[in-house]
Amino acid sequence: MISWSWKSQNLNSATNQNHKRKVMNHHNHVLALAILLFSASNVFSQCEPDFDFGEAEWGASPDAVAGEQFDTAYVYTPYADVFHVLVPTDASAIDPLFALPLDSVVLMSTILVDTVSQQTIPLEDIGLEIVCNNLGNSPNPCSLISGEQYCASLEGTPTLEGVYQMTLLVEAYVTVFGVPVAQPYEFSGYILDVVGIPFGLDDFSAETWNVYPNPTSDYFNITGLPQTGTLLISDLSGRTLTQLQLNSIAANTRIETTQWADGMYVVQVQSKGLRSIQKLLIQH
Repeated sequence: MISWSWKSQNLNSATNQNHKRKVMNHHNHVLALAILLFSASNVFSQCEPDFDFGEAEWGASPDAVAGEQFDTAYVYTPYADVFHVLVPTDASAIDPLFALPLDSVVLMSTILVDTVSQQTIPLEDIGLEIVCNNLGNSPNPCSLISGEQYCASLEGTPTLEGVYQMTLLVEAYVTVFGVPVAQPYEFSGYILDVVGIPFGLDDFSAETWNVYPNPTSDYFNITGLPQTGTLLISDLSGRTLTQLQLNSIAANTRIETTQWADGMYVVQVQSKGLRSIQKLLIQH
């Protein structure tokens, strides 16, 4: 999960508090919009910012760059997973191009793109929402002050199956000559699986087959494949790189990836009317 924490440098406690009030007043319209988009839910318990980032200056968990993803969701089944973020005090910790003190970060929205149809879908349209916990540091629960650790819960009851590319859109407020200036930033590279379980059929679990090594560079192995069905491998744009009939390959198969671009791929096994998905990260 991901945690955020950004705090201006070289300010004493009293100055920090006054500066935070100015930022909140200056961006009331932004905060009001974020509150509407990410209103808290009473169905699930509030997340706790308890991820251990050690001595890191900033961090996010899950971290898509490191191949980490949110848990798989199932249609019509209550779901909750937590994004932790440790917000740095200087924006250069995240992007070297912005060597400026960081005042705060506001989570603005979440974008889903269906990896098959490439259709953009609002998060709420599949039955999920983001619920932030900023420990009461701002009236907007999705406004995160620098130098602190926070969390946000991805929760709800999914109603639409699919494999979605998910991007978290934020506005980072850097301090320029004492004035907070908004800079857009994206936490991208996430894949959210929402799996449908057909009635009257046994569930086909991803635990019955395995993809390794993962992450990988030049090749990967797939073991434990069923005897019948289809193996599909696609990139995040929905483009199919490999499509094989399972009755024509061995249960344990090696696939070369030397010519594949770096990034996240979706490995999908379809068998007897069911579908099972795993993610594969290529890093040359």
